Amino acid sequence: MKTQPSGLSLYTTVDDELYDELSELSGQKVVYVEMWEDSLADALDQGETPATAPSVTSDHFDLDLYLEDGVYFELYGAQCYADLDAEPWRGLDIAQKRLVGLVKRGLWLEEVAVNEDDGLVLVLSHKGEAQLYVDVGGWLIDEWDELPDG
Repeated sequence: MKTQPSGLSLYTTVDDELYDELSELSGQKVVYVEMWEDSLADALDQGETPATAPSVTSDHFDLDLYLEDGVYFELYGAQCYADLDAEPWRGLDIAQKRLVGLVKRGLWLEEVAVNEDDGLVLVLSHKGEAQLYVDVGGWLIDEWDELPDG
């Protein structure tokens, strides 16, 4: 799998070649996850006041998702859904507890999918049953040698 060279823009859509590369990661166990209090949207804030800023922190999250074979995703503006008909998870603390709990039980990258806008959707499962759908606004992918302290 080729990785995103540093300094380039985030991926925001999936083309056929990228889909093929990402699909190779299917079946890998998620070994670590970290959610961030500060989002990329906050870092890119262009002067909005809290009253006028979009509410991206309520159901959009930035997180790192580490896979067993040394690849990790930096996911930005991700929405987490327990199933396709559910509302997205709301609140960082709740989402973090749910996601960490799923990883501790055993969570695998079951499938790489694409939404109607050619955006990335990660389907995460436990024992072959989908547990979480992560609809991603933008992402980087890289390799890891050591898990973060956590």
